[in-house]
Amino acid sequence: MTYDNPGDKKYDAWLQWNLTSQCNFDCVYCFGKTPVNKKELREIHIEKLLSTLKKTNKVFRIGFTGGEPFLISNFIEACKRITEEHFISINSNIVLPAVKSFAESIDSRRVLFVQASFHPVELKEKNQFEKYVEHFHLLKKYGFNVVPEVVAYPPYKELIEENEIQLSQKEIELVKAPFIGKYNNSNYPADYSESEIDFYNLEKERINYHYQKEETCNAGFNVGVVFSSGDVYPCFQIKNKIGNIYSEINFENEMRRCPAKFCGCPLNKYDPKLFLLATS
Repeated sequence: MTYDNPGDKKYDAWLQWNLTSQCNFDCVYCFGKTPVNKKELREIHIEKLLSTLKKTNKVFRIGFTGGEPFLISNFIEACKRITEEHFISINSNIVLPAVKSFAESIDSRRVLFVQASFHPVELKEKNQFEKYVEHFHLLKKYGFNVVPEVVAYPPYKELIEENEIQLSQKEIELVKAPFIGKYNNSNYPADYSESEIDFYNLEKERINYHYQKEETCNAGFNVGVVFSSGDVYPCFQIKNKIGNIYSEINFENEMRRCPAKFCGCPLNKYDPKLFLLATS
């Protein structure tokens, strides 16, 4: 399992789209969710989006995150249209009914990966564990690269261990992602102990991704982030607007050095091949 771009997935640019902050889960460690309010769920303006992408003369990877992307009513239709010429990746808890329609109707060859976020407490409290397993294997059946990822949240250590055993019996092997945030006056991921790093099988290199002040980054050059409004910025911390997904995107002409002491979105590390393309 990998997040990297397989060699046959050829694209020139990446937009990571925070499609909505609304989510059907309410995880304590999440910093980007709000309760579901259907009146505030914005549909994707598909024709305007495709027109904007076409004007750039680039092939894109559109990374959908949230919140929960499958809450958007025309999300699958949008994915169908986008993947006619571009590629997508998705971050989702994969328990909503729309996941089945997605698996059955989207060409898996145009999807880099589905990050299937595993949330132990929410899955248990909402009685969704078996639905997660069902949809995981459904996506695999249709050829999707599914990454079952759990946040290495410090107080969940025993719970994660328990779930690992259950999931291994269902042929699912969890990948642990560093927790980003504060817990018990400790700042993570910097304050993981050596024993925690070993227990969670965390890669120190991945933890270090978040500490790269003054390192060269392609944010704004061939990578951007999109907010639910459609506005495009170089990254989630640099608020120099470079366009809107429904009108025009103006990528910058030069690479930049990361200005942040702590980077929550190391775009140059999350898609290394695209970063290398920018530096070549």
